[in-house]
Amino acid sequence: MLRCCVFLAALILVAITTMDARADRRVALVIGNSAYQTIPALKNPDKDAEDVSNTFRQAGFEVFAAKDLTRLEFEEQFRNYLAAADGADLAVVYYSGHGFQIGGENFLIPVDASLKDAADMEVQAIKVDDILRQLRSRSKVQMIILDACRNDPFPRKDYWLRDQLIVAGDAGLAQVTGSQNTLIAFATEPGAVAYDGSGDLSPFSSAFSRRALAPNQEIRSVMAAVRRDVVKATNGKQVPWENSSLLDDVVLMRGVEQPVPPPDAEQDQQTAERGIQVAAAAEAIGNRDISVPVGVGPVPLKLDFPAKDAGGSLKLASYPATGTLSLPDRVLSPQSSLVPAEIGNLRYEPQIGSAAPVEVGFQIRVGNAAKQATVKLSPNVDPCDQAAGEPLDLQGVVSGRLPNEIGGGAVEACEAAVNSYPDVARFRYELGRALLASGRVDDATKAIQAAADKGHVRAVYQLGYIAASGMGAAPDLTRANSLYAQASDNGDPYAMTALGRSLFDGVGVQRDTGKGLDLLLKAAAMGHVDAMKDLAVIFKDGRNGVPADEARALAFLRAGIDRQEAYSMAILGLSPKRSEMSIAVCKPKVVTKVVTKIKVIRTPAPEAPPPKITTPKAPLVPIDPVPWRGNGGDNDHSPPERGSGDSNNG
Repeated sequence: MLRCCVFLAALILVAITTMDARADRRVALVIGNSAYQTIPALKNPDKDAEDVSNTFRQAGFEVFAAKDLTRLEFEEQFRNYLAAADGADLAVVYYSGHGFQIGGENFLIPVDASLKDAADMEVQAIKVDDILRQLRSRSKVQMIILDACRNDPFPRKDYWLRDQLIVAGDAGLAQVTGSQNTLIAFATEPGAVAYDGSGDLSPFSSAFSRRALAPNQEIRSVMAAVRRDVVKATNGKQVPWENSSLLDDVVLMRGVEQPVPPPDAEQDQQTAERGIQVAAAAEAIGNRDISVPVGVGPVPLKLDFPAKDAGGSLKLASYPATGTLSLPDRVLSPQSSLVPAEIGNLRYEPQIGSAAPVEVGFQIRVGNAAKQATVKLSPNVDPCDQAAGEPLDLQGVVSGRLPNEIGGGAVEACEAAVNSYPDVARFRYELGRALLASGRVDDATKAIQAAADKGHVRAVYQLGYIAASGMGAAPDLTRANSLYAQASDNGDPYAMTALGRSLFDGVGVQRDTGKGLDLLLKAAAMGHVDAMKDLAVIFKDGRNGVPADEARALAFLRAGIDRQEAYSMAILGLSPKRSEMSIAVCKPKVVTKVVTKIKVIRTPAPEAPPPKITTPKAPLVPIDPVPWRGNGGDNDHSPPERGSGDSNNG
């Protein structure tokens, strides 16, 4: 039976080339979308996702697991994941659910997508290339996998894609090409259809989970074994395929840990003493509630094992539901064992976006005596993040506050955080935001510059805004656009919006309407409502050669409403209630259909450069479009963040 779903995973993999004394950062995002709201539910994705999630957890990954995500929920999960994956050695994104190609671009379909109108693909679906672009800016190696019903189950077939209105293919996903150190794999060859199989799992996910846990196997060997298994299981009808530009060897499952030595005969004779020792160890470790800060890296748990000289051992009886346990030289998996000397070095890193307490259980053994102990780990968000965290900050850990929401005490909280965690660039940036909100522009600029020097991408954007606004100096649009470009290249949606505006209108830079429009679309795809509002204005009136399209304009304003953005709601005068959509039936077809363009509307070529602008009277980059503006305004000394797109901000 053909499978009516798509399994897409974006796997970011890193080589094991050195045996350095640190634990590699390995993070996985696993999503299974089954319960679609406007089309029939799918059979396998939730089960495939659960199986793959367990596989990566057994291999020692921090796993972000989610099922049946709407578009807004996907944005939130993906932002949390990106924050955790920032600087990771190995990251994984797994997706199982509907997905198909349009004009050579692959899209993932959230469970609330209706795809009823031509503009819906831009605001309801997730482009695979956007996922890859974000991962490339944060990790060393990337991989994508697609397994599925490659048929478009929705009644509409023509959608807007940048400047083209094109028809989606009936079957197959387009081949994806990656940059250096990228592995892109498909559960079947591009343009072909994957199979459900007879069990709860697809042939591909079943083979992948089984083969991925083989110790010390390089990923290309793993994928070759998966291919053999799937070909055999489907009698040659399904042939997994991959495209690799990996430069180094990549191993998912590390070698088997050194076994715990058995107790000797002399210790076996000391039953009473061992019982006392193991009870003391369990009491020392267990029944504790340890507060662990979020987003500062692995935090030492400072546990003690009083029976270190009695030949004792510890084995993980239960692994935390979220987050990662590690030692300085390795990440622990659910099957890990420790020797007494290691317990004092045990660390835990909470999962970003998960506030619920978790438990870790230990089986403590001294000789033949054994006892279990449980430790409670409670994640907590630093007061600086609570007071001055920013929306859509891909290196942040909270949904964030707008500038006018930053209150008294934020500066003091962030100064304390910087003192406690001098290497965490985020706290320096949030200190800069707090100082900016209090009117201390010079001090704020220094803090923001320090954050940028330490690699905080949003800080680079903020420096660009300060340059464009002329805070404390004459506006410098050339410097501003240069900083916007730097932050945009690293995936920041604020910077994409600012640079997109400049390029689209030729403000401080030679006009490039097509590139400007593309950047605005990318920022909107990441949930930035300012970009959505700009696009709504462009499509409502038609600007710089882009034709007017009121339906497309309304689609972007409704997307703002979905994110509870007050200005879009005021403009439209609509409630955020979604309309009912008809149900379509997915009918798998084996025949691959070539994508056909039915209408092409090109944006004009870049015009001759306009006269250079010198010392403008007011900031030109971060201005809202006047004709569609609602009530309210920006704070002084603050970037244009109103309704900045975070789904948790009402």
